[in-house]
Amino acid sequence: MTGFEKGSGKTTLLGALRLLARRAGPVALFGIGVDGSLKAGGDGRAAVVRVEEGDVVQTTDLFARASSARLEILDVLPSRTSLGRLLLGRALRAGEVTLVGDESLSALSRSIELVREERWAASVLVDGAASRITQAAALDGVRFLFTVRVDGGNLSRVAERVRALAALATLPVVPEPPEGTLRLEGPLTEEVREGLPRDLAALSLEDLTKSFLPPRLLLRLLETVACSVRRGIALLGVVPSRRDVTEEELREAVGPAAARFLLPSPFEAAA
Repeated sequence: MTGFEKGSGKTTLLGALRLLARRAGPVALFGIGVDGSLKAGGDGRAAVVRVEEGDVVQTTDLFARASSARLEILDVLPSRTSLGRLLLGRALRAGEVTLVGDESLSALSRSIELVREERWAASVLVDGAASRITQAAALDGVRFLFTVRVDGGNLSRVAERVRALAALATLPVVPEPPEGTLRLEGPLTEEVREGLPRDLAALSLEDLTKSFLPPRLLLRLLETVACSVRRGIALLGVVPSRRDVTEEELREAVGPAAARFLLPSPFEAAA
């Protein structure tokens, strides 16, 4: 789970998904990096999650001792953070625990693989960093959800970004591009875009996370160049947190192609 910005509803979505995922068995919960409010000595509420008996979390020794869930230590990880030594723990009773993640995505991937190999959980949920869709490419077999905060003042801007994300998510997956396709290695930036041949007909990206073009430029490029990706990463949906914007207004703003990715908001379900 990631989003355009902080406060877009990732943690609320995490809680809602945890309840659904529990139907299949214990859930493993991970974060990426150390929450900014914790670094700054704040209350860290954005990093606190509710767990049930049997759920697995990544946190530190300090927060494990402070958790009301009473954690059984499954593995002590080689990484350390400013908040203590990282570990994987299993909840012995329901309670709350603060998620603390590794700054290294490769280390996060190894921890998730360990959970899979040991069958400690039936599902893995990752509370990703805001505005960092690139993290999805570092995790094997990942499917991701995107959260957005939308109101009357930013509706047009958010709708354009959602259209661009949906367009990237629906690019055809062509592992071996045909002759005549420009195979791009590395990110697609504005500078790279300016250097592309004017008569370019087809472009192949490694995956959707390699596009760093502003939404408007990306959508303009897709109108004239047949783009594809060599590796697919599944977008499960976009979860909006709406304020002074109706569902119909948001769907109309993003257009029919992107509207099919819009999912119900956990805020509305809670209400």
